[in-house]
Formats: sequence, structure tokens, C-alpha cells
Amino acid sequence: MTERNHLYPIAAALALLLVGLAPPAAARPLEAIQARGLLSLCAHPNAMPFASKRHDPPGFQIELGRALAQQLGVELTVDWVTSGYQYRRADCDIILDTILDPEAQEERNLRLSKAYHRSGVALALRRDTNGVTAINDLVGRRVGVQSGSIVQMLLSQRGVSAIPFGFEDDMIETLAKGEIDAAAISPLTIGYFNQSQPDKAVRLLDAFAAEPELNWHVGVGMRRSDRFLRRAIDKALGKLLADGSVRAIYARYGIEHRPPE
Repeated sequence: MTERNHLYPIAAALALLLVGLAPPAAARPLEAIQARGLLSLCAHPNAMPFASKRHDPPGFQIELGRALAQQLGVELTVDWVTSGYQYRRADCDIILDTILDPEAQEERNLRLSKAYHRSGVALALRRDTNGVTAINDLVGRRVGVQSGSIVQMLLSQRGVSAIPFGFEDDMIETLAKGEIDAAAISPLTIGYFNQSQPDKAVRLLDAFAAEPELNWHVGVGMRRSDRFLRRAIDKALGKLLADGSVRAIYARYGIEHRPPE
């Protein structure tokens, strides 16, 4: 099966499905997690560099989940989920790479941690592409975008030829072949692509840094928790950020860790 990376973090989609489709669940407090000795994570089994059931290393979400579990004094267990039905039945405590949106937090009844990474949309260019330093330089060029995304609308409004794609891996492969001129894509996908296919490596340009809707922070989404679990997760994240563990985990997948602002 081909691994598919969407423009927005897969975990954010998991969070939407889990809290939007599942019936309200009783909170699993920190005390219960420690008593059973397990912290459970919902992850996709075939979504590198996020997570994978068959790869070694297994994806940065799995490694970060293990590091968090260790800080809590428990082990990590993974609920592998791929469909809406599985999401509804999932028994996980946390979802990584959840976009930190205060309004969504209240609406979805999802408790959120502090931020551990800045993400968003960047522009991928072939190494031999010159003359592109800003969005306006894309006029007259073919730019791959996630179908139905905000960046597709933004570029179209500015007269850029936006070519819709369903998946990021298709987009970046098409760029590498020279069939499009640029791709509006996640820095995560760019970093992992360059590491795994160095002969096809592309260049990253922060062309959308001034667009608030195309930049966001991510944290840990806690589907069933109490305030003590959130405090424990925040404390663990603080330590992992301070000692460089988060940065090292991302680096193993060719990804630059962008500390929260």
C-alpha cells in the first residue's frame, strides 16, 4: 500500500473523527493511566513519517509517544486506526500533532497540551528553480496544492495556476519529475522526502510565513483526561523540548523541529 500524507497533519484528522463521531466517553485520569501502566496513542499504521506499523524507525509520532509515556512512568500502546469505524471504537488516550485551536478545543471537548512544534504550509521547489522568493513570483507557474485547501483559494485569488492533488506524496513526486513548478506542502513531507530520496531532493521556501491561516502550532490532544494528565503531559513536553529530545526525534526523519513561539 502506498503511504499517503495529507496537507494537514493526519493526527488532526484523527482528532476530528474521534471527538466528532464517538459518543462522549468517561475521562481516563492520570491515576488510571498510571495504575494500568499504559498510555495509549491513536495512530495511522501506514503514514510515514508520522507513524507506521511496519517501519523501523516507526515514525516520529510513535517515538514521541514513547518518550511521553516514559516521562509518565508507563509504557506506550498504540491503537492503529484507518477508518471512521475504527476511530469511533478507538480506546486511546492521546492523539499527536493536534492543531491547537482554542475554539475547536471547546467545541470538540478535546483537552489540549502546550505546543511542541510549529507547522503549516511551505513551498517546495526543485533545486534548479530560480526567480521564486515570494508568492507573487508564482504567477505563470503551475503550483500543486491540496484540493479544496485554503492555500488553493489564496493562490487562485492571486492569479496563480493551482493544480489540485489529493495527497502530498503524489504532489512532491510530480514536482520532482518536473511536471509542476512548485508545491504548497507541509515542511514535514519535504524533510522526509529529501531524506528518503536524496537524488530527488527539493528546496523548501517559507513563502507563506506571513499568512496566519497557513501556519499553526500542534500539541497533544487528550481525548479522555483530567487536569492532572494535562499537567503531566505539559511537564513531560517541557522536559523533552528542553533537553533536545523532540528535536532529535524529528531529525531522525529529516525534519527540522520548529520550536513553538
